Amino acid sequence: MRMTPGEVLKQYFGYDSFRPVQEEVISTILKKKDILAIMPTGAGKSICFQIPAMMFPHGSIIISPLISLMKDQVEALTEQGILASYVNSTVPYDEAIERLRDMYRGRIKILYMAPEKLEPSYFTDCLAQVPISMVVIDEAHCVSQWGHDFRPSYRKIKTFIDSLPKKPIVTAFTATATPAVEEDMKKSLGLSHAEIFRTGLDRPNLSFRVIRDADKEALLLRYVKAHKKESGIIYCATRKAVDEVHDLLKRAGIRAGRYHAGMEDEERRKAQEDFSYDRTPVMAATNAFGMGIDKSNVRYVIHYQMPKSLEAYYQEAGRAGRDGASAECILLYNGRDSGIQRYLIDQGNQDEEQKKMDYHRLNAMIDYCQTTACLRNFILTYFGEKADKPCGHCGNCESGQAKVDVTDTAALIFKTVRSLHGRFGASTVADILAGSRAKAVLDRKLDELPTYGKLSFVKARHIKSALNSYVADGYLVREGEPYPVLRLTNKAEDVLEGKANVFGLAFGAEDAMADAAVERKLAARSPVHGSLFDKLRSLRKEIASAEHVPPFVVFSDATLEDMAVISPKTLEEMSTVRGVGEFKLRKYGTRFLKIFLEEADKDEKLRETWRKNPIFKETEPEDTAEDMPEEEPSSAALFAQLKFYRNYLASKKGVPVNRIFTDDTLSEMERKRPETKEELRAIRGIGPKKSAEYGDAFINIIKSSPQSAE
Repeated sequence: MRMTPGEVLKQYFGYDSFRPVQEEVISTILKKKDILAIMPTGAGKSICFQIPAMMFPHGSIIISPLISLMKDQVEALTEQGILASYVNSTVPYDEAIERLRDMYRGRIKILYMAPEKLEPSYFTDCLAQVPISMVVIDEAHCVSQWGHDFRPSYRKIKTFIDSLPKKPIVTAFTATATPAVEEDMKKSLGLSHAEIFRTGLDRPNLSFRVIRDADKEALLLRYVKAHKKESGIIYCATRKAVDEVHDLLKRAGIRAGRYHAGMEDEERRKAQEDFSYDRTPVMAATNAFGMGIDKSNVRYVIHYQMPKSLEAYYQEAGRAGRDGASAECILLYNGRDSGIQRYLIDQGNQDEEQKKMDYHRLNAMIDYCQTTACLRNFILTYFGEKADKPCGHCGNCESGQAKVDVTDTAALIFKTVRSLHGRFGASTVADILAGSRAKAVLDRKLDELPTYGKLSFVKARHIKSALNSYVADGYLVREGEPYPVLRLTNKAEDVLEGKANVFGLAFGAEDAMADAAVERKLAARSPVHGSLFDKLRSLRKEIASAEHVPPFVVFSDATLEDMAVISPKTLEEMSTVRGVGEFKLRKYGTRFLKIFLEEADKDEKLRETWRKNPIFKETEPEDTAEDMPEEEPSSAALFAQLKFYRNYLASKKGVPVNRIFTDDTLSEMERKRPETKEELRAIRGIGPKKSAEYGDAFINIIKSSPQSAE
């Protein structure tokens, strides 16, 4: 009996339900209709073509741009018991022909292929003899000259498809596409009559943040050290910057790799493999380390320098959180970044029309870096999607509470711009307001303007930052390239006429926002992260090493988190974990189950310890995650009890443990041993609300604990 798409999803991929639009896309393909799907990275577009490929009578080929991507995808499919392989420049010619024979015989259902393999040759002659149910074009935006990642080899795909004896179903997928790119894709791939699917580009699990004018090196080290157990990518605009960041991390004792086009092929291959296999948690890279990344457990992406366009940024940032778990996308920005990108455009070999388009994209990228509005909404609007309300959890939305009335300052800036009559750019405006004695200012007698020196108490870079934010928020416009000048909009004129106020961040607020970037992520840790999660990760790594596959191929972080929450005690319960299909259940289920059975045994001992203390009779926890030792020095025992009860409360409320109290707060509580709520409130991290809600229970724990020997 033929399986349904839902049954295939459960048996092979371990999920009970589809994500939005996935089922509609699969259903349309199974009706033998061509489709074009625009789905963000992490939305599950691979499943949209992998499931139909498994259900069609003949094999399917997936045209993919990068070798490393093919390898990772095939490894992941093979781990799920799916017949898959690939053909690219790393595969010997005879072996490539043999894989075609295997597809002909039905031994391969999914064959990944580089677009360069479609050049007319004996190989394509052989391929034409193989029955093909479907051709999939992944990263389809590469076909468009209007896109950010044009690949000439993609232009040959339609010619190849048209040459086949029997036209297969054609499906195309991409993560990002402006309306112009979408039209070019349809034309270039012969998809003018295809069904179009758009899931919406929003990635709710990603948190976006722009940090302006910070000490990049210091912030980067703080952040990476605070996330040393997590995988992250640090993107740089140039090879030189990659080398510098890599050296910075290595000097700080951080295991880091690097990746850029100036390295030898073998060196790049090893760097990517070390990153995929979690041997190096951090990768410093240029955009050469882009589409080929299929690592699902990247928890953060930091752009050390601004990329050239929002298309490139969203594609690269989208490498974070592909498993659906929370991840952060942070962009470190200063004015020099835009200069680097303008230089790269100027030095490129594009024609004038292409350069004009590149400048347009760059200006949109700069506006993103400078806006004080919701970052998520800015991205969605750029790609033509409607954004109803601020997301509430990007860096700008969170800092909104810190915005103040800056009308007086803004008016000074707007008056300066007006007095220059559209002849100068941001640097000159900043110099005038800062009271610069630069020769260019004095020679032009700009020191005679009424606003000269009015903001001399402010750093010039902070004035420039404010200027750029006013451009992004629609008070000013840039005109002309490559050296744009500033003009007022009607919105700024309303401010000068006293009809409107301006709200923004105070000068220097960026430093506080930089601190928040580190602290926020630490405070947002999932309650399942701890000793149990570490045990699951360790076992996953052990299995991955033995099988020579990346750890995320065994199970994603999101699957391990779901596993920790469910805490299965039987194989049947293990099968309900998202991402555990029948194949992986048979292969790994018993080994992971052993960890939970051992934890359950510890929990029983812990409950017995708990029952011995009469204070906790009414609050005995039903489930626990940490073992509380019975024989410890009193101070250590008290900390263990405080931590235990904190974790129990967090589990009961369904909130991260740090939402109750941080470990630092518990440590101070253990040292000071408060006996009243007033004493409790004197401890850092405990306000009136937490004292009222949790104070009595924690004070009782402290009072019942023996004092440590003096």
